[in-house]
Amino acid sequence: MKKILILSLGPVFKDYVHGGSQKILRELALHWGKLGNKVTIYCTYRKDNSSSFFLHSNVEVRPLFRFKETFPVPYLTAPYNLEKIITTLLEEKKKHDIIYAHDSGFNFPFIYDNIPTVSSLRDFHYPETLLGAFLFERDLTIVNSEYTYQCVLSTIGKYRKLIDKRVVIIPNGIDLNHFKKTSTNNIRKIIKLNNGDIPILYPHRPENSKGLNNALEIIAALKNHGLENIKLLIPKYIDLNVSSLFSSTYRSIVYKAKKLNIESNIVFHPWIQYDLMPEYYSLGKLTLSVGNFIESFPNVSLESLACGTPSISTRVAAHRTVIPESIEPRIDYGDINKAAKIAFEIIKNNTPIDVSDFLKNNFNYETMLNRYTDVLLNCKVQSTLKTITEVNMNTSLVLCCQ
Repeated sequence: MKKILILSLGPVFKDYVHGGSQKILRELALHWGKLGNKVTIYCTYRKDNSSSFFLHSNVEVRPLFRFKETFPVPYLTAPYNLEKIITTLLEEKKKHDIIYAHDSGFNFPFIYDNIPTVSSLRDFHYPETLLGAFLFERDLTIVNSEYTYQCVLSTIGKYRKLIDKRVVIIPNGIDLNHFKKTSTNNIRKIIKLNNGDIPILYPHRPENSKGLNNALEIIAALKNHGLENIKLLIPKYIDLNVSSLFSSTYRSIVYKAKKLNIESNIVFHPWIQYDLMPEYYSLGKLTLSVGNFIESFPNVSLESLACGTPSISTRVAAHRTVIPESIEPRIDYGDINKAAKIAFEIIKNNTPIDVSDFLKNNFNYETMLNRYTDVLLNCKVQSTLKTITEVNMNTSLVLCCQ
């Protein structure tokens, strides 16, 4: 039995998940707790998530760290809050055997001294994660795609000698016992639809980088193709509970929908609980992931496919390589006509899909859990990576993102 200290800049909720990264964190923590390990998760305090709770008898969540409550710029907080975070971590590490930093955004390298530490890069985009990645010196880092691995080698690898020996690729696994085609009785109590409506899913934050404007234009194109009853389902982001940052975004959605004559085709709904996500995916006729956000792994696409709902994505970052285009059709970013054409054919044909064998073979859930567990529990304190002081300025970088 090990005492595992987990660090997460992102919030951990009892009944909801904040995004794909936090879903994986939740699953890992529960797995380690069920194995008999004592797991303590420290994450960011929020007004709507401010008290400690248990996900499992062995998994306690302590949302106590006073970073900024919402992304971006979590370090936009008072110096005394950072001092308190550091003091707490220095005390907690004495009580634990291993640290797992779920994202590399805890940029206090000295807190990892003399304790086995595994970090994971959940993106290669946000400033705090990039800074943590470039400061990496010791033990092990987990990435979830070949795309992110190549990003690390092409940049950090230029001055951190032998970093390739400290980076492990573990693709996210899809729990097919959870994500599967199912009845939609409960989700229909939350999302009101009429008979004949054609629901299209946009299960993302309401950001243009996630493809929001493109999704609206695709809906307009489909309506012009005669699909009058098409409905784009847009979640009200959970951060609205603690921040007004996205309020103007929703007003902009309504404004653009009016301009496109699709106001009646937009359905806003609450952020969906984790246990209802299979029903949500099963409700949709199609899922759209048509942004240019630099995803490290296409969680939404795979979850949708697991529930039998086709998905369309853009050829950006990990979306380009993780799923074959024979399983998930892709478009170039901004190609609304191509997306609408593909979407129309998918809706018209309404052909059930079953990619369970593909998911079992390539994104096996048990394999992910076992590999993370093996890496974490066998991690040892390693020497500091040497810095290459004479960098070859002629070394070219590979274009890894759009």
